[in-house]
Parts: sequence; C-alpha cells; structure tokens
Amino acid sequence: MKKINYLLLLMLFFVGIPTGKAQEKKQDISVKFGGYVHSLFTYDTRQTVSAREGFILLYPKDELLDGSGKDMNKGGVYNMAVIQSRVNAKIAGPEILGAKTNGLLEAEFIGNAESDVNGMRLRHAFVNLDWGKTSLLIGQTWSPLFDAEIFPTTVGANAGLPFKAFARNPQLRFTYKTEHWKLLAAIASERDYTSTGPDGASNKYLRNSGLPILQGLVHYYAGKHVFGLSGEFKNIKPSLTSTTGSLEDGNLTKWKNDETLSSWAVVASYKLNLKPITFKTQATYGTNLTDVLMLGGYAAKSLNPMTNEASYTGIKVLGTWTDISYLKNNFELALHAGYSKNMGADDKVISGMIYSRGKDIGELYRIAPRVAKRFENLKMELEVEYTAAAYGDITDKAEVENTHWVGNTRISVGLYYFF
Repeated sequence: MKKINYLLLLMLFFVGIPTGKAQEKKQDISVKFGGYVHSLFTYDTRQTVSAREGFILLYPKDELLDGSGKDMNKGGVYNMAVIQSRVNAKIAGPEILGAKTNGLLEAEFIGNAESDVNGMRLRHAFVNLDWGKTSLLIGQTWSPLFDAEIFPTTVGANAGLPFKAFARNPQLRFTYKTEHWKLLAAIASERDYTSTGPDGASNKYLRNSGLPILQGLVHYYAGKHVFGLSGEFKNIKPSLTSTTGSLEDGNLTKWKNDETLSSWAVVASYKLNLKPITFKTQATYGTNLTDVLMLGGYAAKSLNPMTNEASYTGIKVLGTWTDISYLKNNFELALHAGYSKNMGADDKVISGMIYSRGKDIGELYRIAPRVAKRFENLKMELEVEYTAAAYGDITDKAEVENTHWVGNTRISVGLYYFF
C-alpha cells in the first residue's frame, strides 16, 4: 500500500505538472506545487500517551509502579521523524456559474494509524466557488472548531492538543464575508478524526445516526482585533443492537437499539496583532469531543432491564490555551500555555461503559516556550514543553477525585525546508 502511495505521489509531480500546463492554455487552469521537508527530534523524560510512535504528544502516562515502588513509565525516550513532510497543489481555475474557482490538494506522510506511519495521508482536498461576498466549499478541510485563523504555531506536532479542538472533515461549507464580518455554516462527516464507542474509534457511530455534524463560525474583525465564536451539534448512535441473556446460558437475544447521544461544543477565540507581538487565546467547552482529540467523551447512564439497551450521557470538558509571540526579522520568541479540566457528566454513569479520552484525568496543564529563526526557505526551531496530568479515581458521575500529578518534559528541535 505504501509503495502505491509513493507511486501516486511521483505521478502527481512528474505527470501532473505538464498536464496542468496543457490545461492552462485551454481552460485557464494553473497549478502551483509546494510544501516542505520537515524533521523533528524529540526527547521525553517519561512514557507518554501519544500517536504515531510518540510524534504527536497528548499527555504523560500515569505512574506504573513495580514491586519495589519504582515508576516503570519514568525514563528518557528519544525519537526522530520526518513524517510531517508535506506536499500540496494549489489550483486556480476559470470562472464557473459566475464564481471564481480554486482548489487545494494536500498530503503528508504521517499515515492514518499507528500501523501506517510513513504512509501518505490526505489533509485537504476541496474545490471552492467564490462569488465575492459569498463562497461555497465542497471537500475536506479544517473543522470550524479548529478556527484556522487563530491557532498556536507550536514546534510540537500536537499544535496545542489536547487543550483545543483539532480535526479536518469532509464537509459542505457556505461562507459570507463583509468588511468586518465572516459568517460560516457547514454540514460535515468524520473521516480521519472519529468518535469512539463500544467498538473503538470509528466514523460508523456518526454515519449510523443518519445525521451530519452541524457547524458554524462567526468572526468579527476590528482593526488589529479578531473575535471568533464557533460551535457544533453532533448526534451519534453508539450501537445498533442490544442484548439480553448470555452466551453461557444459551439465551442470547438481540434487540434493535435506537438510542442516540446528542452533543454540542462552543469555542470562543481572540487574536490581537500588535506587530511584532501577537496574542492569541481560546476556550472550548462541550461534550463528546474525542473526535477532535480532546479529553472527555460520553458514557452509558442506564440499561433497559428487559433488553440491555443503553442510554447515554455526555462527559463535559473545558479546554483553554494562550499563545503570545514576538516575531521580527524572521526571529520568533514565544510562549504557549494550556489548561484542561474534566467537568464530568450530569448523570450517574456505568463504570464499565465509559467511552472517553483520559477518563481518569481530572486536570491537565502545559507550559511551552519556543524560539525559531528562518533563513530564506530554511527554518530552525526549539521548544521545551512541560505537560502535567492529574490522575485519580473516577466518580459515579465520571469526574476524577483523589488525584496525583504526573509530569513530562519534552524537548523538540524542528527543521523545515520550504519549497
């Protein structure tokens, strides 16, 4: 499969470039290729909960004590990866239906799962029809919860996770712009970033609900200030069937399960650009946010005594971050900080049926100073990131008590070569 991906990439460059030029003469289509080669060196002081062989750090693992009381998760971990290297094709086309048309096709080599590291993964693939004040985008790009205009440019590949939402989704997006306002409405599905449930992470829970994700975003521009507010409503069906009896007594009966879980999220963002200083901050509050790589999720709150059909309740989470940077003469000095808290559920939950990320974490925080310098198309950067998690006991409402703190320091050195 990886060999096929690499062959497709070679075809994109060596066949696609001349084809684009030929089409440009006939249909006014132009294609501009770009991207970067990226290397990241990391060192952690303990084992972490992360993705892609530790490349995308979320938070430190809890203590795991041996018979003598030594923490088996404590100890240095080194890694080096180039999997974030990226290629893209920006497409500008002719006017269609009175709209200017453009598109983007972008991929990287981070893979779609732990078993697919170094595999090519689709990031963005969309066409956009622009009528001036209004536009229509069809394809895959950033979720409005991510807010592509206000996010931290960290050295680490986590881009501020898990203190903020992070996802790209297939979507149909309508945007309206004026001098001071941008209004966006979208319907979306899940692909690489999915909800979790009884069968693990999958987009089937959303698909089986029969409804897309409903999302929106509002931006207000006031000189050097940008105010943002985005949100979503999502409905999933964790299971299609429920059961009674057991395999042991030979009386296993399946029943149709129509129970769904409705969840919501709100994101408030702010950016102040006082060149050379930029200040950004954001707060996210909602339920069932595992698909955007945040803490929390949902749990079963009751079981039908006749059919074992479960009903569900969302686990609330608050995530906040602040980023302040100084950028002048291609030199950047910055500080990133994040905080997240598990707010629990409104109902009592069934302990064995909690579907969430970090269910035994009550709080998280991160402090991460960074420095970067760019020389033409070469950029070097360094970041020291300290992340601490408060692990504890899960209560009957999915909150966490009797906590103890576990911390990890990550040192990251990154190198970009843009083309």
